[in-house]
Amino acid sequence: MSFGDGNPTYEELMEVVQRQQEVIEIFEQQMDACRLESRKIVEESEKKSEIIKILEETESLMKTEIESLRNEKNELMEQRKRMMSSEMREEKELETIEELRLKNKEMFYNLEKMKTQQAGLEIELETQKKNNEFLRSELELEKLQKQEEKQRITENAETMEKEKKQKCDELQKNLSKCQIELAQLKTEIQVKEHREKQLERLYEDVMEEMKETRKDKSAVMVRCSSMTAECAELKTRIQQLRAKLPRNEHDIEDMNKLLGDQSHLIAALREETKLLARKLEVDSREYRQTIKLLKHEKRELEQRIEAFLRVD
Repeated sequence: MSFGDGNPTYEELMEVVQRQQEVIEIFEQQMDACRLESRKIVEESEKKSEIIKILEETESLMKTEIESLRNEKNELMEQRKRMMSSEMREEKELETIEELRLKNKEMFYNLEKMKTQQAGLEIELETQKKNNEFLRSELELEKLQKQEEKQRITENAETMEKEKKQKCDELQKNLSKCQIELAQLKTEIQVKEHREKQLERLYEDVMEEMKETRKDKSAVMVRCSSMTAECAELKTRIQQLRAKLPRNEHDIEDMNKLLGDQSHLIAALREETKLLARKLEVDSREYRQTIKLLKHEKRELEQRIEAFLRVD
């Protein structure tokens, strides 16, 4: 049934309502898609709380729009019911045609408004998708950078671990080598100390022998001096006796024999003194050489110990 050339029919109104229902379903599908996208974005990065907030606000706005569309749909359904009632009472209520015409215009106006809102929502949804794609690419890039950074840190850590292990091995080898050298040095020091003690004892023995030799030499020198004095005195006495006594060959022979014995004794004492002096000189020379060698070995040992301490 038609209300005139400018009025929509019942079928047209039903078609409008059907299109609105389809639009609402499309919006609901888009809302579900947006919700899935939002969940994916939330799962990809918990740090993007601002994105979630924006999506929640967008979802809230879209829910509000959908609720508004549903209200308008319900209103259109009510209008359809009223129109059905109006058709049943058409003959009785012809005066309502003008009112229906106005309502029809209002419905077309609302429909155009809904189309405009739908276009705006589609544009906003497309913009939101682009933003989501941009954010997703940013998240992927950030994730890739984090993976590269993690890989770089892992590689650096492995390299540092290898270098640390090599350094530890080298230090362990050097430590073992130093311990061996230290043990050798300790052994050498002990040997040197033992030799020093032996040389000290030898030095003490030599010094004692030198003291004894000097004492013997002094005693011999005293004896030589005494014998020389006695010999001189005897010569003087012999000369005096020769001057006083008549010459007697037997006495002269005895005196000459006595003088010869005295001379032999003095020569023997002199020879013994020379031997003791030569022995003292040889012992002193050997002692000086031994002391010089010992000082040289001690200096080398001190240099080796100092070099070993510098290496540590």
